[in-house]
Amino acid sequence: MNTSIQSKVMLCSVTISSWVARRFDGKVTEEVEKTHHAKGLGRFNKRLLPEHAPSFAEVLAIGGRMRSYFYAHTLQYDQLGVRLLPTMIYMDFAAKMRALKDEFDLAVSVFLTDYLDLKERARSELNGLFNEADYPSLAEMSKKFGVKMAVLPFPDASQFGVDLPDDVLSTLRGELDQHVLASISTANEDLVGRLYEAVSQMASRLYASGNVRLDVANNVRELCALLPKLNFSNDPKLTHILDQAKTHLAVHTGADLKESSVLRSQVANKAHEIEGLMAAFMGMSPPSLDIESDHLPQQQLKLVA
Repeated sequence: MNTSIQSKVMLCSVTISSWVARRFDGKVTEEVEKTHHAKGLGRFNKRLLPEHAPSFAEVLAIGGRMRSYFYAHTLQYDQLGVRLLPTMIYMDFAAKMRALKDEFDLAVSVFLTDYLDLKERARSELNGLFNEADYPSLAEMSKKFGVKMAVLPFPDASQFGVDLPDDVLSTLRGELDQHVLASISTANEDLVGRLYEAVSQMASRLYASGNVRLDVANNVRELCALLPKLNFSNDPKLTHILDQAKTHLAVHTGADLKESSVLRSQVANKAHEIEGLMAAFMGMSPPSLDIESDHLPQQQLKLVA
């Protein structure tokens, strides 16, 4: 096993805690069941805050942005809640997560300032459904929010030393090496899968019509800027795919493609070709074009046949 991998990637988890602001109401659920003479119709979960609670909505929005950033800048790993973080981007990643955590903490402090007023508004809106026991005290509420990031070393069989017989230890190290290889494969397929989806959508849009949405091309450009930084294994086939996408697709903006039907045709053909490379990498069948022929320029019809 090439131990240089352990210096290029880490295990990372991010946990974002928030109050859910909803509570199951057994009394109302029972009343509904009695009214309709049926059991197990459903569960009534009541909203504990007013419908318009911008300070709480801001906390949830920032938490959502943190999760999105975490998933975009890490790769799939075969362990729940844990993902792979390439060391190449760690410094930028950690700085961004700290900035987002600061935003999150500030938003939480604003919500806590509003909390008691929001609770009183909820008392009025919920009317008979309001239950004081559903609401934590202000001190308890402050403990329901938090962000925790944990980083651990990537598994290394050579450093796996425990007090076991040599033959057992050798077997365990071999299994760990296999786990590491499978993890690298999973991460690389995750990386290629993201680009495949974006390039496939780009190709379909370019083939289908001249109405090119700017975000389709820009999404490919953004991925081509990010994904090479996540390619910690330096797999030559994967590197070739990323280079091809960067060279032939990422150089064109949505505005460029809107202006030229010839360029759209050329880029669509190249995108379809790169789709094929990615499909082969992931062990999939080559992509086919499910496009109506009257939408295609004449020079593209041969691709559908």
